[in-house]
Amino acid sequence: MRFKDSFRELFTSVLERVGLAWWVKIRTTRPACEYYFGPFATREEAATAQPGYLEDLLGEQAEGITWEICQARPQTLTLEDPPEVASALANGHPPRPQEPQLPLG
Repeated sequence: MRFKDSFRELFTSVLERVGLAWWVKIRTTRPACEYYFGPFATREEAATAQPGYLEDLLGEQAEGITWEICQARPQTLTLEDPPEVASALANGHPPRPQEPQLPLG
């Protein structure tokens, strides 16, 4: 099992370096933040982990939660007052929550 885990970590690290790793990206309006959770080797792994991150943020009483599972190369894992959230709030239109996505497979 150790070889398999080590190989998966190495594979995920390579995907992360080239921007092909999968991340759970969550935005909240209160606090106005954007969070990246990951990296994951597959979209399915990210989708499986996503409910736990949402549960943690709900436990912290975050509001206006939206999320997506995406391939990215985030430079920062937590951004306070990201431009998209600030702009939406300034226009009186907080981002709409997305429907939960079930893992594929």
